[in-house]
Amino acid sequence: MDKIASEQIQAATKTREALRPFLIEQHNVNLSRAEIETRGVEEYRRIFGNGITTRYWRELFMRTIRRDNGFEEWNRLEIYLPDRLKEKETSASIVSKALAGNFVELENFIQACSNPHAPTEKERAGIWTLAFEKLASLISAGASKKSAERDVRQFLFARAPYMAASRDALLKAFNRKLEAFEGSGGDAKALRDGRENNGDRVQLPDCDRDLLIHRSVFYYRGDIAPAWRDCLRDGFSDVIKSRYTGRALNKSHVPKSVMDSIGAEVDIMTTMYQGPHAFDAIKGHVTRSYDGIHSLQCVSGDDFTLNTYFYIPDGKGWFDLTRGQVILFIDFRSLRILGWALEPRKSYSSLTIRSLCTHVFGYFGVPEILYFERGLWKSATLLKGKTGPFEFTEVSQGLREFGVKFIHAVRPRTKVVERIGGMFQDIAEAEPGYCGRDERRDAPESLRRQMAEVEARKAHPSKYFYSLEQWHHRIGELVDRYNAETQQGHILAGLSPDQAFEKYLNHDEPPMQFSAGLRYLLAHDKRQERVTLNGVTIQIGKQKFNYRGREIGHLVGRDVLFWFDPENPEMATVTDLDRKNPICVTRSQNPSALECLIEPDSGRLGRELARIEDQASYMKTRYRVVVAKFPLPQRRLLVDAQAVEKFELGMEIETQRRDVTNRIEQQKKDHRRARRLTQRTGIVVPQEAEKNVRPEDAQFLDEYLNGESETATVASPNKKTNYQLKGFEKFKPKGEQ
Repeated sequence: MDKIASEQIQAATKTREALRPFLIEQHNVNLSRAEIETRGVEEYRRIFGNGITTRYWRELFMRTIRRDNGFEEWNRLEIYLPDRLKEKETSASIVSKALAGNFVELENFIQACSNPHAPTEKERAGIWTLAFEKLASLISAGASKKSAERDVRQFLFARAPYMAASRDALLKAFNRKLEAFEGSGGDAKALRDGRENNGDRVQLPDCDRDLLIHRSVFYYRGDIAPAWRDCLRDGFSDVIKSRYTGRALNKSHVPKSVMDSIGAEVDIMTTMYQGPHAFDAIKGHVTRSYDGIHSLQCVSGDDFTLNTYFYIPDGKGWFDLTRGQVILFIDFRSLRILGWALEPRKSYSSLTIRSLCTHVFGYFGVPEILYFERGLWKSATLLKGKTGPFEFTEVSQGLREFGVKFIHAVRPRTKVVERIGGMFQDIAEAEPGYCGRDERRDAPESLRRQMAEVEARKAHPSKYFYSLEQWHHRIGELVDRYNAETQQGHILAGLSPDQAFEKYLNHDEPPMQFSAGLRYLLAHDKRQERVTLNGVTIQIGKQKFNYRGREIGHLVGRDVLFWFDPENPEMATVTDLDRKNPICVTRSQNPSALECLIEPDSGRLGRELARIEDQASYMKTRYRVVVAKFPLPQRRLLVDAQAVEKFELGMEIETQRRDVTNRIEQQKKDHRRARRLTQRTGIVVPQEAEKNVRPEDAQFLDEYLNGESETATVASPNKKTNYQLKGFEKFKPKGEQ
């Protein structure tokens, strides 16, 4: 440590100050990993004056844990040093091994200072106190006062050069403080710097103090320096303005007394201004005890978007890159991952949760408590069921049939599974396709280039990323690795999750195991449904499932218990409300819309149409039976004595309406007959005159032209006709005719 450059020692000291609070609280289950990282980055920015990414903060954090090697001695300065050390330009003053051995306690105190190269005033007073106590012990051990004082000064000048600028200055300071220390009877207060109370430490009036806090929080989001300058220009009382205006050496200068007075309030109020959730994250928390809790007594689950991209087919001849969703179920006591499910889509449904419940509970047993988050985990009726309109609590009650109690977390830090998900993500950081905890800021540039190559189809995604099957297999390996690694927190205390799971099992009252009947109940969603002519249709999320066929046609219009297995949705079971007479029915298929246009009688469409007819066949049969069994009703006109007059009027109106209708029909027939006769004679009658041709005129003209009538005469056009043929006015006969 003596040979390391001072700037690196100072940087390590600041790093220790920034990381130590979070290293101490890393096992606190009430703090999520994301919350620790966010607060850690803010603390680093406050101490160093510049910000860093969460990824770099996490690297510093994990590096310190590795260097500590499980001892959790977070005060050791050497574990915070940079990776590449630089030697001092001038070597430190040499002290003999014997001299160094006499001052081990003082050496340890110096190294434990917040900054060993620039201790605070109180820390310097502590160094003087230990030095004088060591001086007294050396004298009592037989050393002369002069030689003992010389050894103490030599050690201080070598190990604490900041105590004085030179040996002469150190001698004067040593004699002065030793005199004060001995004169006070060994009181450490006598070693305080008498100048600490000098200077200007004015107290801001309450109105000015509140104004500065308000300006810092609501105008500058917690930055005191610009708020201080604003208030000096316009806002502070005249006393404060006259005292401080023009005295600042730079634009960021704020009197230390002012910073000490309002700094804490400004930080807290700035967080409160962000919102209730942000303030809730910094409030006090309760450290919970896990004594008396058994394995499998409570199971917790949550979803995580892992930070690793993998590829899936896009259905268009290429691939999509996605992070998907991973659902983890853990044991609350041992923190062991009991089961997991990988969903390649960006969202998941209650079907995924239910399927994972089935597998986990089928293998380990049914827990007493399920500890989930809110959102979909709280609203999923496929898990908890719905409340039916009758007293069959078994119906639609899902897991509650087994006495399972559901508890939903209010805030992230109360979910143990959040911390486990963060630790699991730490393990997965070395996998290909890793994009960082905050992809927008942490994603490596190499990853962006790889994704661009895949998107442009310049490289197959297998060159850089896992496939869905490969990533699924790899997650299983990472889960086994996590379960086998020991943890040093207060929950496991040096045990691995596998070891803790076995240790805390309650062998006297093991969790309820599945019989075939219990597995059948848990594996199905039971709900009361009514059978219609379209069968039974249920909806889970945005997906609909329809079941119909001849098997349940006789149940149309009846309420039944519908048993749905999310792991095998192609088949469902229908029973009566007493869980008797089970009937299995297959799921209907959705034929292609284009297939319905091109081949309307094709196989899939034809089969579905046949199933619709089968669903309705029972009702058709019933209709024919009922019609054949009883005669059809006859219509009867029922009137009373008071309606006789109305009845006679109605009969007269009906008779006249019938006569008019018959007359119109006869006219239409006559016109059609006249049209045929005129066409047979070869005479073209204009369309506007055709309706005026009478059948008897057309018959007469037909007989006359064909010589069938000897009495018919037609006058020449220049003489008056002795027989007017209506409708033939424009006809002009030729010659004698």
